Amino acid sequence: MEVIKRPPVVVLLNFLIASVMFLMNAPEYTLFYYINSVFYIVFFYLFVALLMWVIRGKFFDGVTYSFRRFYSKVSKQRDYLEEWKEKPLPSDTINHSWLRMFFFHGSLMLIAMLLLLAIYYV
Repeated sequence: MEVIKRPPVVVLLNFLIASVMFLMNAPEYTLFYYINSVFYIVFFYLFVALLMWVIRGKFFDGVTYSFRRFYSKVSKQRDYLEEWKEKPLPSDTINHSWLRMFFFHGSLMLIAMLLLLAIYYV
């Protein structure tokens, strides 16, 4: 967990992962294929961040609550030790610091990718 608190280490680790992906998958070693490798990392970070943002925004809470309520009414196997109203909703399980970390690293890698694209097309 200590590594996550130091952003430069994680950014360097991300570029190292992109470099390894580039070396393993590129048909030829050009800047274009390196930019593609960086894009995969950026896509992962931003996809996870946006998914966490939607969940944290209570988008799925109503559906989850409804399914739990329906299951407790219809179910023939009653578990009296487990109360469905006391279970945390999906928005309660998302940690704000993880959300910020994914957005920060995704946007930082996106800026780096855009700079590489500017170098490639100039």
